[in-house]
Amino acid sequence: MYRAVRLCSLSFVAVLLFAANPIWRDRPISQWDQQDGKQVLTDSPWVKFVMPQYVRDLSPDERVQGGNFEEGRGGGVGLAGLGIFGKERQQEAIARAHAKPPAGTVAIRWESALPIRTAEEKTGETGAPLLDSDHYAIAVYDIAAPSRWNLENELKGIAFLKRVKKKDMKPSRVEILRQIDGLSTVVYFFPRSQEITKKDGWITFEAQIGRLFVTQAFSVDEMQLHGKLEL
Repeated sequence: MYRAVRLCSLSFVAVLLFAANPIWRDRPISQWDQQDGKQVLTDSPWVKFVMPQYVRDLSPDERVQGGNFEEGRGGGVGLAGLGIFGKERQQEAIARAHAKPPAGTVAIRWESALPIRTAEEKTGETGAPLLDSDHYAIAVYDIAAPSRWNLENELKGIAFLKRVKKKDMKPSRVEILRQIDGLSTVVYFFPRSQEITKKDGWITFEAQIGRLFVTQAFSVDEMQLHGKLEL
C-alpha cells in the first residue's frame, strides 16, 4: 500500500515537473515539431486568454460628439422604464436595457516573438499578420470589432504598453484583419526604438476595441528562451 501511494506521489510530481518545464523549452527552436507549436500557442508566456470587459454605455451627447450614433447605446426601457408599473419594474427594465451578452474569450499573443512565429509555422496556421523588424506586435484574436471608417487610427489612440516607472508605450499603427465569421484579429505595432529589456519585469497591454476593454500583464522573465528575451 505504501509503495503504491509512493509511486502515485512520484507520478504526480513528474506530471507537475513536466507541466512546469515543457519539452519545447529545452529543445532548440529549430527542432520544434507540430506538438511543440500547439503547446506554445495554447499555454506559454507569450499567449494569454482573457474575457474582455464592457465599458459603460455612452450618453446621447457623447455619441453625437464622437460621430458614432449607435456606438455604446443601451437598449430601450419601454413603458416599464418610465416607472408607471412601479419602482421594481423600472429598475428591472433599466438593467435589462443595459445588459450585454458575454463577450467571449479572446487570445492575446505577443505576435512578434520568435516562439510565436515558429509555432504558427509548425502548426500550419494561416492568416498570421505580416510583421516587420522595427516593431513589437501584439495581436488580439477573435474579437468583435466595429465596422467604421478610420477605426484603426481610433484604436491607436486607446492602446498602451505599460511599464513600471517608465512612460507608457503607444502603438505607431494598428491593423484589423477581418474574419469570415464576423470577428477580427486586431494587431498593434509598438516601435522597438523604445526598447523593452529584462529589467522591465512586467509589461501590461491595455486596449479598447469598440465598447470592449482588454488588459493583460506579461512577465519579461518568463518570455525568455535559452537565456534570450524573445519579444
